[in-house]
Amino acid sequence: MIKQLKNGRTLAYKFFILLLLSGISSIPAVGQNLDFNTKETIPLNDGTIITLYAQLTGSGSTAKPSKNYFYLPTQIMLSKDPVSKVPDFLFLKYVTNEREDQGGVNGALMHFLMQTGFTQTQLSEVQAKLDARVSGAKVKGPVDLFGAEDAQSFTITSAVVNKEGGMTKSLVTSGRAPLYQGGKVAVATNLNKYGAQLMAATFEKANSITDLSVNLLYKYYLKVTGLSGKITVDYEKMSKMIKEDKVTAEYRRVESKNSVQESQSWNEFHSLYNKMVENSVITQEINEGPVSNATSEKLTEMFFQLFMSKFTTPATDQPPPPPSEKEKEYLPGKNSAYGYYLNVKRIEQSLVKKKEVITINYTFSLPMELSITQNLKTFYNSAKDNKNCVASVLLDDNFYKHMDIRFQVGSDVLKMFDMNEVDLVTVDVLKKRNSGNHFTSTISFTKDDIAKKGSVAGITYASGDDKNAEMYQYRTQWSMKGGIKFPQNPQYVVGSMQASTLDLPITAHKIEFEADPEKLKELGISRAIMQVRYSKFGEEIEENISVSPAKNEPISSKTIFIDKAVRGYAYRMIFYHTTEGKLALPWSPKVSGSGSESYEYAVIPEELANKSSDLFIKAIDMAKAIITPGPDGKVSKDKVLDGFKDILGAVKN
Repeated sequence: MIKQLKNGRTLAYKFFILLLLSGISSIPAVGQNLDFNTKETIPLNDGTIITLYAQLTGSGSTAKPSKNYFYLPTQIMLSKDPVSKVPDFLFLKYVTNEREDQGGVNGALMHFLMQTGFTQTQLSEVQAKLDARVSGAKVKGPVDLFGAEDAQSFTITSAVVNKEGGMTKSLVTSGRAPLYQGGKVAVATNLNKYGAQLMAATFEKANSITDLSVNLLYKYYLKVTGLSGKITVDYEKMSKMIKEDKVTAEYRRVESKNSVQESQSWNEFHSLYNKMVENSVITQEINEGPVSNATSEKLTEMFFQLFMSKFTTPATDQPPPPPSEKEKEYLPGKNSAYGYYLNVKRIEQSLVKKKEVITINYTFSLPMELSITQNLKTFYNSAKDNKNCVASVLLDDNFYKHMDIRFQVGSDVLKMFDMNEVDLVTVDVLKKRNSGNHFTSTISFTKDDIAKKGSVAGITYASGDDKNAEMYQYRTQWSMKGGIKFPQNPQYVVGSMQASTLDLPITAHKIEFEADPEKLKELGISRAIMQVRYSKFGEEIEENISVSPAKNEPISSKTIFIDKAVRGYAYRMIFYHTTEGKLALPWSPKVSGSGSESYEYAVIPEELANKSSDLFIKAIDMAKAIITPGPDGKVSKDKVLDGFKDILGAVKN
């Protein structure tokens, strides 16, 4: 298309114009010099289509296509290990024995590496077919590719493999498309169990494609004829126009109270320039070729800048107002100029030439987009039968297992906490390892802990390389009422992976004691006491349960904590006679078995009604031998349980 652009410039500025034109777009230096008009598209026997361009020799308008051709690398393929030739592709399904709610995991890992290019077989075929079209043509290699500036050069299209779909745990890519042949990009994703099954279904069934496509976006550059034509400057018309409007063309003087303006503004000179265009003072014939309208508009403005540079001089005197932002963008020389003087003398000197014609031939690199998309199905077919590429695994390596130990407070102990018999229980855990440091940890229970967190607590340790990962030891120490520690020196015992119950060797046992208040009054007895001796932690302990006729309460009870290894306790009746004092009867064994309660009625012998009876006298003597136990009822002398060991069992003290 021939377009008339009226402009102003001289032969001395031809090189400058070419520099300005080269700044129209930011195009990298391209060494291949591929000719836009030498495109060859060759279909291969496998359906692949390869596009090639010839390399130019020479420069500028004299450049000619050579026999060297370069192809667009429009095929994406899996890279391969250079030694084993195994495709760089992995689809690994995994599962654990544990369910997800138990900390297990399942899903699939997919990881693959890709590169652009063609196989040697394909390149040999395209060489033969190109030579048949262009005699002597040689396939030299791939076209130089450049990254897309305004978009991601490497993307994935998939309904499953994306961060928003809910079936992908993670997705990582290398980010950018490779710019040279053999360069690789990587994709790695971790799919959940649904994403893994769905992706596997699209892989393995007879579908035409799978649910993943790889997209690469590039730019490449081809040499095209961008601009040719001529520029004509008529100096006679320019001089005449200046003389006819000498005052406004040479300068404008505006006086006011505060300032004097003698120069012309940027806008004023632009109006003068437009007037020259209208009067054909400056004309240009330009062949645009593939140059866009936007580029033509930039060229028009550039020619005005040349006019300003050649025929005006920036002013330094300050007129109001200063240059606008638009003016600053285009001001030649110095963008802080306050105005411009028209150089009439230079115009008059150019009259000798009368007219000046400048011929321009300009070739430039045209950016081209290249989009490559390939479906993963083509990759998978080359890897699906290779066990190194597609496999499944059960994640059950003992090294990664964590052993969970649980300790539960026994029901008897819970009662003891409620009755404030137990203050604290501490559990020390020891896991001896085959190598490295042993594992140790401690947990404890108090009444408040149990109320807030429950009666079960746990500790977790890693199996590592232990051959007996489930083998651990623990020891327990109880802090009882009265500051008693049991045992004093606890020893480690072997624990179980199942919950270990924390229990004491004692159990709660409730004793109810009843007496007839009327009978007691009749015999002159003011109080009846059931004195109990029992074994607790191997020590003989004494407790008293009393009934008083004065209170008219025939039944009284007390809970004792008795060793589980002992089958019962010993007891005797003690009566407080209103005139004779204490009367004590002999000790008797009480076998409680495994029961948690027992009952005893105060049977008063008839002989106690006779103060002179042998039993009454003996009861007085026995009462004189009553001892006072130590703190917490501990008996240190006059023990009686050993006398009933055949009935109750041995007492360990």
